[in-house]
Amino acid sequence: MYHWYHPFRRMYERIEVYEEIRDLLISWAALSIAFAAESILRGDLQGLLLSCIAVATAFVFHELAHRQVARRYRLYARYKAWYTGLALAIIIAFLTAKIFNTAFILAAPGAVYIYAYMGIPPPDIEYKVAIAGPLTNALLGAALLIASYFTGYPWASYLRFIGNVNAWLAVFNLLPLPPLDGSKVIRYSVSRWLIAMLFSLVVFFVL
Repeated sequence: MYHWYHPFRRMYERIEVYEEIRDLLISWAALSIAFAAESILRGDLQGLLLSCIAVATAFVFHELAHRQVARRYRLYARYKAWYTGLALAIIIAFLTAKIFNTAFILAAPGAVYIYAYMGIPPPDIEYKVAIAGPLTNALLGAALLIASYFTGYPWASYLRFIGNVNAWLAVFNLLPLPPLDGSKVIRYSVSRWLIAMLFSLVVFFVL
């Protein structure tokens, strides 16, 4: 009696997959341009290429970590771009790079939207989903920055740049300001938020 529903459901799911891939690609491109603002102003295309690789590891892994942890707990999870945030990221990066010779990156490209099929997710699951992204960036950043000490030029500088992009995304997203991940983590546990933030800061400033 309800066979008609299934083809439409599959079609809708395919559209959602397409839209998520589109938003991920657009966000990746916009953030890559923002992180490469200084290089672009210098006419350094190699810097743009390196930025694309760095953002691919940092941003994509960050969002997929959120999504996969949510889906592990049988939650609906899908990435959606925030186009205003992407435009602001590019504008602010180029303005600060031009004025201060250092680009400030507003790393708010979008978010993984999560819904429970029934009821509201328990606080511990919300915490695990929230911490997954920054923790992925912090661990990956630490691994890359440590690896840079055991490689020679130019690979060491490449690894440090990619590691720093990951570390910056971890620090930025752990800020305890809604709607960033840090606001959800600190709401669940101040001590766990503090440990995560201190670890990310060490990765960014010390390694």
